[in-house]
Amino acid sequence: MLRQIRPSYHPRAARCLGAAVLVAVLPAAPLLAEGVPVEEAAKFLLILAGSAGSEGRVACRELDMVIQLKKADISVDAKANVAWSFTSDQTRFYAGQGKLVVCSSRKLFADGGAIAFERIGGRLTVFVHQANLKGSGVSLPESFLRMAVKV
Repeated sequence: MLRQIRPSYHPRAARCLGAAVLVAVLPAAPLLAEGVPVEEAAKFLLILAGSAGSEGRVACRELDMVIQLKKADISVDAKANVAWSFTSDQTRFYAGQGKLVVCSSRKLFADGGAIAFERIGGRLTVFVHQANLKGSGVSLPESFLRMAVKV
């Protein structure tokens, strides 16, 4: 005669399983992409603006970034070749104007973003969407493009 085995529930076993799942997930967590703080991104925008022929000027609508740009003596200018984008709407707007759109996330590449700064495993990584970069008409130094991850 076959005996049916029923799974049993034990609270301590459930907690141990939950802890094991949590431990299994934690080592992978640093590999997830994280945003770069606006203070740090503002420094990179200054370098990009100079390389893109928009020395010391960046188009931006994000209040936190505007404050950081002004602290770094970068003027916020709607006519600049380089724009900082934080949302899909901003990205589409700036890309439609033919600007080099620097984004807070690679997710905005689908909306026309050309460059994104992210931290992966705690390390700063620069991503460049080549088609969107060409569409902006802005040329960047080869030294910058060599260090970036091309998408």
